[in-house]
Amino acid sequence: MSKSVYSLVLTDEIVRAIDSLAYRMNTSRSALIDRILAEKLSMQTPEIRMRNIMENIGSFFDDEIFRLQTAAGDGGMLIKSPLPYKYKPTIRYSVELLREDRYLGRLKVSFRTQNMALMELMNDFLTCFANIERRHLSRFDGIDVVMQIDNDKMVRMLNKPLIKDGRSVSDTNLIAEAIADYVNFLDRAIKLYFENADNRKQAVSLVDSLYNERIKTLKVIL
Repeated sequence: MSKSVYSLVLTDEIVRAIDSLAYRMNTSRSALIDRILAEKLSMQTPEIRMRNIMENIGSFFDDEIFRLQTAAGDGGMLIKSPLPYKYKPTIRYSVELLREDRYLGRLKVSFRTQNMALMELMNDFLTCFANIERRHLSRFDGIDVVMQIDNDKMVRMLNKPLIKDGRSVSDTNLIAEAIADYVNFLDRAIKLYFENADNRKQAVSLVDSLYNERIKTLKVIL
């Protein structure tokens, strides 16, 4: 949706109330008024769509494993998962949706630890996972696997969601499920790799097999 500047005459008391609510919601006056009007007219703006996706994501995570925290605004969420490994580090998944871009959003994966051995191990996993994912997803048109790996951190761009036959997906609940499914899968892959870290060849093979099984049942590709 395109945006333009309009001049409106509004009651001062209403504007003060709007500004107060916008401040509490960490958004702007214009964005809040735009949202209120869209909801009144039963229209879906990009911001409403992002908020709906984020509100639905939480239902696809096991709260005994993950801790979810909605970021400021409507387009972000922080997901934490403990790694059952020495020093008990935490894996952080940050999901950020983009309002208007060629991508749906981005997923940032970070691994907070000061232990160099763990950092190197995580970097090794991320490198091998990127290679595995690119190989498995190369068969699908319209999916461009863009990843940036920096030491023990990764940024993975989330493509506009597609069904395997190439059709696009617009249903916000399906998109939320696809994002959560990807984070859940990545979390399983990390933990599987670390469980078998003493044998790197076996660890890589297990993650590759896990991805192969995922492709067989995958509904929506990001």
